[in-house]
Amino acid sequence: MSIEFVEPLDQKKIIDMLISAYADEWIAAYYYTLTAYAIRGHVSEEISEHFLKEAEEEIEKHARMIADRLQDFNIDPPRDFRKLWEISGCKYPEIPEDPHDIDAWIIVAIKAEECAIKSYRDLYAYTHGRDPVTEELAEDIIRDEVRHRTNLINLLSKDGVRRLTGV
Repeated sequence: MSIEFVEPLDQKKIIDMLISAYADEWIAAYYYTLTAYAIRGHVSEEISEHFLKEAEEEIEKHARMIADRLQDFNIDPPRDFRKLWEISGCKYPEIPEDPHDIDAWIIVAIKAEECAIKSYRDLYAYTHGRDPVTEELAEDIIRDEVRHRTNLINLLSKDGVRRLTGV
């Protein structure tokens, strides 16, 4: 099936990239929710609220945008929730054991956001000038993911910033 306004390119590749991104959004939302409920410490309530807000955006905005775009290609989002990990392009980094090491939890989320940014940049680059709808979707989500990354960095303590940057 050919979609209007899509110049010749591998639509299966676009669909596969979108499905992978859809899985990434669900996995990120799960882990952000887990983080919100697992962390402990003196600033954990504020950090928890932040993670719950981001989890909501991953599902209600990003996953929804991707699902809508998949529908444009007459493709349903994956039906088997258990398969999301397999099709995810951004395997979530290992979760910290210590619920009081809030910086470690934030650093894991920053790494996940960096993977998402790369994935959406790849989608943008592949569709740029040839599929304006998917290109714009990728651009919009990149903007959000960069904001997420920046907000997470701003939540780190001084020690957390050193741990992230190695400086």
